[in-house]
Amino acid sequence: MRNILLSMFCITLLWSCKPASSKQSTKEKKLYQADWSSLRKHSSPEWLDGMKFGIYCHWGPQTVQVGSDDEEMTRLEAIEQWKGENFDAKVWVDLFQRAGAQFGGPVAWHGSGLVNWDSDLTDWNSVNKGPKVDIYGSLAKELRKRNMPIVSSFHTGDFWSRMWGQISLEDTTVLDPNADNSSYATMNNGRIGDPIFDAWYSRIAEAVDKYQPDMIWFDTGFGGTVPAELRGHATNGRLLPEGNNELRSAPERYQQKMISHFFNKGLEWGKEVEVIYKTHDIPTGIGMRDIEDGNLIGLQYDPWVSDVNMQRHFEWKSTWFYNPVNKVKDAATLVDMLIDMTSKNGRMLLNVPPMADGTFSPEVQKELLDMGAWLKINGEAIYNTMPWVLFGEGPTEVTHPGHHGQGKNRGEFIPKYTAQDIRFTQNGKSLYAIVMDWPGEKAVIRALGKNGKLYPGDIKSIQLLGSSKKIKWEQTEAGLELDFPKEKPCDFAYVVKVERN
Repeated sequence: MRNILLSMFCITLLWSCKPASSKQSTKEKKLYQADWSSLRKHSSPEWLDGMKFGIYCHWGPQTVQVGSDDEEMTRLEAIEQWKGENFDAKVWVDLFQRAGAQFGGPVAWHGSGLVNWDSDLTDWNSVNKGPKVDIYGSLAKELRKRNMPIVSSFHTGDFWSRMWGQISLEDTTVLDPNADNSSYATMNNGRIGDPIFDAWYSRIAEAVDKYQPDMIWFDTGFGGTVPAELRGHATNGRLLPEGNNELRSAPERYQQKMISHFFNKGLEWGKEVEVIYKTHDIPTGIGMRDIEDGNLIGLQYDPWVSDVNMQRHFEWKSTWFYNPVNKVKDAATLVDMLIDMTSKNGRMLLNVPPMADGTFSPEVQKELLDMGAWLKINGEAIYNTMPWVLFGEGPTEVTHPGHHGQGKNRGEFIPKYTAQDIRFTQNGKSLYAIVMDWPGEKAVIRALGKNGKLYPGDIKSIQLLGSSKKIKWEQTEAGLELDFPKEKPCDFAYVVKVERN
């Protein structure tokens, strides 16, 4: 007994002598370090897997410049004229929801030193200048009320190019818009100086800390691979032997510092967060890659997102900001794009540009509401789904994949789908076969025939979403043959729901 008591005493003593910092060490191990190996341990949030459709808005002094007859208007003059007198965050988020969006947010910073939030770091913010309102803060508050994840985007590419002297420095509001800041463009051994990157980091970190976004989307100015791809001297993550080797980018140490700050803030807030970046701007596996105004060929193994411009590019002048010359894509086109992306493990972040006064044009509202009407009937085939073993069947596929592939030639490269084109998604026992055009009285889904993936007896029931008519069906060697009703249940893209045993 004495030996037992002595042993227990020794165990207790050893336990009590464990370093007091062990609990802290465990906590520290969870923190992300500012290096790629540590950041790659981050996993995409579980909740993001089911998020397929979001909306964000390019709105700023560029909107004023685009709408002005004065071709010589500077960015500073546009800031002074940008009033945004009818901006209402509640109205914006109402429209997001009526369009069927699951998440949304602002363009927090785009193309100048003016930031769209109530900044303590700079007077050049949307509370002191322009519309005199906290755009980011008010939208974040309204989205959070409705349990919609917040995406905030940072587009600082024009900001960097001004430091390179490509655009008149009188427009630069990063430091002092009335001073000569040209020395910062080359002070780092011929490249942009650290004071510029320090200002970049501190502003974005402030926006993260103040508004706690769920997702950050880093556009131009964060990495430099997309311009290289478009200039033709790099492709698919490979630098070609010909051409220059210029990659215009924030230094890796700043990228790492920014991402680790955001990821660690997510741990502090007790929620999962995600960073979105353009293909190859950072190493793979750290966040979710974005394809700008484009699409991809085939089923993708990794989740991805495309930020899609609602406008077609007739005029390439601040194309992402509202311009009546750049006609909006109709709802049928946008829904087709959303379906195709979802079937390939992607999702859509749709740019919906407001007018200078902060309202949305009638044509923008119409197409969004038509999207919402389709999603109200068929949303279960999009929301919270995952890809099937085949993304689809039929003759039509993307012909111009990658960045800007769907924006070229006024959007004419966006595929025009037929009744033979079918896209698949699934959720649990439900498999959704989305027929991309009205097939008439009969549809045949080849992949679901008796020799296909589903064996005889695997199908429990079939219905056409939005229709009360019973669907007659038969599995043959040719495919799953369906008799469609005479009346269409919606205006475009028709969802066959297949319940499996």
